[in-house]
Amino acid sequence: MSTYKRSSGKGWLIALLVVGALFFAPEILSGLGFAVGSVLEFSISLLIGFAVVGLVFFVVMTVFGSVLLGLAAGFIALIFTGIGMFWPLIVCLLILYFVFRDRRKTV
Repeated sequence: MSTYKRSSGKGWLIALLVVGALFFAPEILSGLGFAVGSVLEFSISLLIGFAVVGLVFFVVMTVFGSVLLGLAAGFIALIFTGIGMFWPLIVCLLILYFVFRDRRKTV
């Protein structure tokens, strides 16, 4: 006599999971591809932005010879790069601010 008890519900559950995974495989893989593609796109944009900031710093340092001026130009380039990358988010936040702000008049 065996002491092993077989659960009858687990076999159906595994079969249901396998059929569901096979049925929804394109949607699962497309969602995974979208997530990986978004991360890759953002990473490449970030690397290019940092390369532009470094190039601006190098050019200003070479032409004008001032570290402070180079840092200032690099900082301005970093701000412009950030605005260029995140402008949709900035626009959405501004729209939300103007929609939900308190419109009390100060006298």
